[in-house]
Amino acid sequence: MDARYLLIFGSGLFGGWVALWLGLPMPFMLGGIFGAAAFVLFYERGGRKSPVMSRWVRLSFMAVIGAIIGSRFSPEVLKLLPEFWLSGLALIPYIILAHGGSYAIMRKLGNYKKQDAYFATLPGGIVDSIALAEQMGADLKIVTTQHFIRIILVVACIPMLFLAIDGQAVGTAAGVSMTTSASDFRDLALFVLIAAVGLGIGRVSRLPAAHMMGPLFIALILSVTGTVDLSVPDWLLDVAQYFIGTALGAQFSGITIKTLMNGLKVGFFVGIYMLGVGALIAFALLDLVPADFGALFVSFAAGGLAEMSLIALSLNFNPVVVALHHLCRIVLTVLAGAAVAKMLFKYKTI
Repeated sequence: MDARYLLIFGSGLFGGWVALWLGLPMPFMLGGIFGAAAFVLFYERGGRKSPVMSRWVRLSFMAVIGAIIGSRFSPEVLKLLPEFWLSGLALIPYIILAHGGSYAIMRKLGNYKKQDAYFATLPGGIVDSIALAEQMGADLKIVTTQHFIRIILVVACIPMLFLAIDGQAVGTAAGVSMTTSASDFRDLALFVLIAAVGLGIGRVSRLPAAHMMGPLFIALILSVTGTVDLSVPDWLLDVAQYFIGTALGAQFSGITIKTLMNGLKVGFFVGIYMLGVGALIAFALLDLVPADFGALFVSFAAGGLAEMSLIALSLNFNPVVVALHHLCRIVLTVLAGAAVAKMLFKYKTI
């Protein structure tokens, strides 16, 4: 085994622990990206080339993430659907406005290629959007950088906004878990089985981002119908995020400081724009669904599913309502994003 892989994964682990110590959201995902990317950029300063990371590192752990997301939903979701069908439908104009406006901003300010700007501004989760971008041949360096910046901005801004408006302090996800401690070897084996079977079914059925969406749908169906009661091991989400983040950070091989700085500039405006669209949709729904503005705003903020759910818990909003909106946003974004991309760019999945 090439010793440089050990250095890459060691740097990703160090970045994860630093992010955890700093209290950053999704510490092992974002810290892994930052740590591995920092090593790659440093290593390549003298003209050396970093080793190529196998895409199966990401695919395998993305399947695990999909199973974890799907398992977070219970039969309670079915009871909530009649009350929130209108806000569910509102996700469609939200996705169109958030993606269309962000795409225009990125094309104008970032001067990115059409296909890279398209996938870099998808209002989905960081993992699923990157999975779809990879499946359809976009530049992972650009897509990863822009989603990284968006997630950080959204998750950092929302707690500060609520603190400024309501005086409510909101905790980040660092050091906090949505998992339960009652998991055992059976739960771990079930997750591995769901991830493996879902990965196979997703690829055979040619789902967009198949390696994530296949396991997600299987776990969701099993959980919502009450067929199984899955308990996520406390460490599993951190491990999966660490491997995905580190593998993504390794993709920064060959990226320039100029590209990174350009990404920060564009990402700031895209993040603020997406938050503004979410706020407008939330305000429009105030008298139409049984939720206040804060809960709706968190439901339409384009951050991570786990992060937004944890913020909802901190503010005493119903985390199931928030998580349901974010899961629907992710699924709709991936399915619609893939279909539109095939028409616009004549892509065939790879």
